This record gives sequence, C-alpha cells and structure tokens, in this order.
Amino acid sequence: MKKFLKAVRLDNADDELYKQGGACDENEWVCSGGFAVCNLAAGYRCEPRCYCDASFLSISSRARATLAEVVEVEDGDIEIFKDSLTQHLLFDWKAPDYATARGLAEEEINYTVALCETFPAEVWITVKRSPNTQSSEGTINEQYDQYQRLQIGAHSL
Repeated sequence: MKKFLKAVRLDNADDELYKQGGACDENEWVCSGGFAVCNLAAGYRCEPRCYCDASFLSISSRARATLAEVVEVEDGDIEIFKDSLTQHLLFDWKAPDYATARGLAEEEINYTVALCETFPAEVWITVKRSPNTQSSEGTINEQYDQYQRLQIGAHSL
C-alpha cells in the first residue's frame, strides 16, 4: 500500500489566502506542487500573491492547501492520480501535448508518493519553499514539517 496527500481544512483561512486559484476542498487530493512555483529568487509574479512557497496543489484544479494529511491509498489510485493530473495539465495549464503532460504528471505524483513514504500515515504536514542559493539553476529547497492530527473524541478535525 502506498501513501498520498489529502487537503485538510481547519477553518476558512485558505479561502482568504488563495485568492489566485482558490482553496482546496476538505479531503481533495493534492500533490507537492513543486513544479508550479514562482521563481522565488526573483520574487512572486502572481497578483494576488499565490503563496506557492507554502502550499500543496490540487491534482485536478489550480486550488491550493496549506495543510495536508498523509493517508494510505491503493496502488491503483496512484494511476488514477496520474491520469487526473495529466488531464488537468492538458486542459487547464495548456500543456503542449499529452506526452509532456503525462511526463510531468508521473514525475510529480511519483515525487509525492516518495515524499509521503518519509512520513507515517495520519499525520499532517506543511511545506516551506525557498530559493536554493547554492545553485545557479534556479532550484528550490523544500522543508516539510509534521504535526499530529487533531482529534476530538472519535472525530478527526
């Protein structure tokens, strides 16, 4: 069994923050989103600001989430996630062709699966991205923080 990310909504703060592409719905599937980040060394290009340096990206829309939960998924779900992200890249991001969209989708979904393997299931994570000052290639550093999922009684928050 593999692990992947689902958006977590504790309140409406993401609605206020992500005016550029919208906020993810609760339990929406999200990927790391590192492929869709501004050139952080040059500053933000989006107005209103997209907060791509501290968010996860929906695999089916431009929506973002600040907090994601690591959850177990079936192996077959990973292929569905790749298909969904491929379609999103083709139709919403206007990828030049299917092969390009599929290649990027596979890379991003595989990266997210590998990332999730470094965390136990049922924890919440956040991301903080910054320019890699040691590289001239415009790469970014990613730092992930882990939190225990909040519970009240038998209900997760």
